[in-house]
Amino acid sequence: MKRRPARPATKRRDVDFAIDHVDPLGQGVSKQGGSVTFIAGTLPGERGVATVYKHAKGVQFARLQRLDTRSENRVTPECPHFERCPGCQFLHTTYASELGFKQATLERCLAPFGVGRDDIEVVPAPRRLGYRNRVQLHYRHRYIGMLDTVSNEVLEVPGCRIIRPELQAAFDRLYEGGWQQEHAGHGHCELYFRSNDVSVSWHGDYAHGGFTQVYEEMNRVLQGRVNDQLEKLGTRRLLDLFAGNGNLSGAYAAAGGERVMIDNGAGAGGENFYPMDLYADQTLPNFIRRAGAVAFDTLLIDPPRRGFPALDRWVKRIDPRYVIYVSCNPAGLVRDLRGLNMRFSLVTIQLLDLFPATYHFETLVVLKMR
Repeated sequence: MKRRPARPATKRRDVDFAIDHVDPLGQGVSKQGGSVTFIAGTLPGERGVATVYKHAKGVQFARLQRLDTRSENRVTPECPHFERCPGCQFLHTTYASELGFKQATLERCLAPFGVGRDDIEVVPAPRRLGYRNRVQLHYRHRYIGMLDTVSNEVLEVPGCRIIRPELQAAFDRLYEGGWQQEHAGHGHCELYFRSNDVSVSWHGDYAHGGFTQVYEEMNRVLQGRVNDQLEKLGTRRLLDLFAGNGNLSGAYAAAGGERVMIDNGAGAGGENFYPMDLYADQTLPNFIRRAGAVAFDTLLIDPPRRGFPALDRWVKRIDPRYVIYVSCNPAGLVRDLRGLNMRFSLVTIQLLDLFPATYHFETLVVLKMR
């Protein structure tokens, strides 16, 4: 693996570790010697030596140097770049083990609401690798690949295993060279497979061809799960926030269900779509003024990673019987649920693995408002 010359090294030291558990970012956590140390690429029960590279807020971060005791769930990573590449976190363990770590993360997050492991339905992906329809690479000078924030280096990843086969030819051409003639210095490049077409964009916005979930098969599973809930709840009129092009509510609308959609961008368009900034304070009263006295029995939200801090205000004003919240960030989901100043019950909790090999996942919860 090629990489740009490293910056002058800071003073580092080796520490012994004993991994207690895996944190929400997929890092092993050691409390050996009275210090909390986070070590990527380690598993519970493992012991060895790691090199500390950063201290922050009373904890330290280290890179694995040697394993003396290995977990029975450890496997040989299928990707040759796993030990250095920051793109994946779980290829050193079995897929069943990965799903268990994700379930434990969600359980810890939702514990304040009385949720236990058996309350969480885990929906696995049909394929662990070769699923991403979109990948963003960074470049510096003549190197292109993933940015390692530990070393501040661009790590070349010509053998990446997570991208869809349709992207492989365009991906390989980048490592054949030639792009350096038009793109000097540093920047980023995005490869995107959408609508049976591969596009390459330099220095553009993320998802330059319009946002879609990176795992198309699992997105269809998510769509089906949401539609199942809408049918089960007997939804007659739906308000879909952060709707985009109607990805999650399309089947409901196609079956004749009434829906109104709101999103920041152009989205789906049409008379029942409102292009409004859902993070702006005046959006709620402006929407009520424009939409009139319309009642919605179900509120569907699928916000970005930052979540939806205004959830409480919207629920109070819209007064739905049910809220379906789809979240890519369990910490943001918990914060928004804590912010609800009314009673509710969690009637459905599903963990859908739209991002295998990484610590990311989607959560679908259904709230019944009391």
